[in-house]
Amino acid sequence: MVHVSKNLLEYFLLSDPGYVRLRLACRALLTIGLVCGALVLLHRHVPMTPAAYSIAMISALQGITAIKDTTPATRALTRLYCAAFGFCALAVLTLIDHSLLLVNGFLLVVIFMATYARRFKARWQAVGMFTFMCAVVGAFLKPHEIDLKSIALAFVVSGVIAHLVRNFVLPERPEVDCRQALQVATRLTVLLSDMMAREAKRNWPQSGRKKAIQLERQARDAILLCESYLPLTPSGTLANERTVFALRRLFNFQLTLENALASALGPDEIHSGQFSADMQEKISLLKNASDAAHQAVAGLPAAAFSGADDHGAKVAFLPHRGEFLSDKTFRQACQVTIASAIAMVGGVALSPERWFWAVLTAFLIFSNTRSRGDLYVRALNRAFGTAIGILIGIGLATWVGGALDLTIILATICIFAAFYLGSLSYFVMTFFITIAIALIYGLIGVFTPALLVLRLEETMIGVAAGVFVSLFVLPLSTTRHTGEAVAHFLETLDLFLKAVLSGDDHANLVAAVRKLEMAQADVVAAIGPMHSPWTFGLAQARPRRALIRISMLVHQAHILVREFAGTAPDRDAAVQLDALRLQLAGLAEGHCDLFGRSLIADMARRGESATSPSKKPAGEALEVMAHILRQVDQRNQQ
Repeated sequence: MVHVSKNLLEYFLLSDPGYVRLRLACRALLTIGLVCGALVLLHRHVPMTPAAYSIAMISALQGITAIKDTTPATRALTRLYCAAFGFCALAVLTLIDHSLLLVNGFLLVVIFMATYARRFKARWQAVGMFTFMCAVVGAFLKPHEIDLKSIALAFVVSGVIAHLVRNFVLPERPEVDCRQALQVATRLTVLLSDMMAREAKRNWPQSGRKKAIQLERQARDAILLCESYLPLTPSGTLANERTVFALRRLFNFQLTLENALASALGPDEIHSGQFSADMQEKISLLKNASDAAHQAVAGLPAAAFSGADDHGAKVAFLPHRGEFLSDKTFRQACQVTIASAIAMVGGVALSPERWFWAVLTAFLIFSNTRSRGDLYVRALNRAFGTAIGILIGIGLATWVGGALDLTIILATICIFAAFYLGSLSYFVMTFFITIAIALIYGLIGVFTPALLVLRLEETMIGVAAGVFVSLFVLPLSTTRHTGEAVAHFLETLDLFLKAVLSGDDHANLVAAVRKLEMAQADVVAAIGPMHSPWTFGLAQARPRRALIRISMLVHQAHILVREFAGTAPDRDAAVQLDALRLQLAGLAEGHCDLFGRSLIADMARRGESATSPSKKPAGEALEVMAHILRQVDQRNQQ
């Protein structure tokens, strides 16, 4: 039993370095519990209306998830904006609640502005989401003017509690979390080293390769999480010399990790049936790199982990003349508003009292989507998560029968799971939230299977409205969005090569390669719909091929940072760098095919003539990059 508990604890630690998701889930539970308790106590002195209870819960949840500012002061200011806009929306609804047409028209205006607010970065995106949720609840509950006093009190209570929990009870701990993430990365590299030694004796079966790649990805993510706690200054240079030194050690740790796995899965090792001396040396270098990173991070002062909010460059309130329809935010605001209007009509026709579920679905499936494919995947996750959650929810709610203790326990588990796993799977989050809603309906005495079936029907109306609009109203295809992300990646790669060519110091090269990694993340996100669990066979093989190419280019860039940090390239390397930039200029003309024929097969056909034992790592890296760029150039495939 103790062994099982230890393994379970290690699994949670390794899958959540820094306890980021665990902290979020605990915040959600604690905030909701404290808000409920505070409202019950207040009700003895100030009558709290159903609208006030609902607004308190909604604002507490939004305060947990939507507010992304990094300092307590900026978070407090964002909460004030959210409460002010949410209260104003509810106040307007109390004045026009006599007219369904006015209420629906006002709600559509709020939906457009809430979506358009995403243009102005995280703070106003939070305000927009907060205002929308308040407006939907107000349109459903129809609060009266007399209810505004208790609603204002609900805003204050939920805001204060959420702020205290976030900043004082379960605050961010950059210094502790950074070191925790590094410990997780070290533990993962130990597991990976043991696996490589074990699997080499079995000639690396396919299952072993997949597990090794997964461990390497988890370790790399933990290293990057550790780096994220060491902020850059606005100019792009690193904060101070000790931070620069720590980041160099972390970067070397990451590169050594990548090299070790690449060698272990290379042709010289994978069929050898033994753990070679060369691999033993690479494992030793990996341990040394890990120890060096630990020493560097341990020597950092507390001030190195503090950062300020960066709300980015100023954004024009409106797109330039003639660019409205090409502006992604304006386009999506129009799409969401039209989809919500269709869902509103369909939802009211199905149920004049529960139509808001359809509008919520139409709005939420557009959140964090960049293309038509993104929306399809999100819509499928929401539809199936709701359907399966309803089936389980009906069974649990019937079994519990409204029993207070059991309902609280099960609802607590579901809410925790929804927040803990929500960042990993929208399907899982929807599934657990649906079960929690079923249990709460049973607790307050309004549960019926027909009510949950109605929720599914309203959800399907919202999904259908969103899919219809994404198809026929200002559509943005996944292919086009992916092309834009790839073009940005290649442009960022060109800027990185330019920095290498100019002999920039290590700090600036690390900053440049991190921008390249962010561009890589954009490509991964764009390809996501084609690489989701809802696609099969060749539909997944081609995106996987593109991701391999991108990953190899980024890995070679890591090698160049190590080789050329603060050192101008010699003449031969400079010629190769210039040639690479010329290749990138050619690809920018529209001849790029990242999804073309198999890169692995081409690299194998390339043979040993491409490299030689005497060739320097920088030369090999530049040669590999040139070969990959030739592969994605359609003109060389004809």
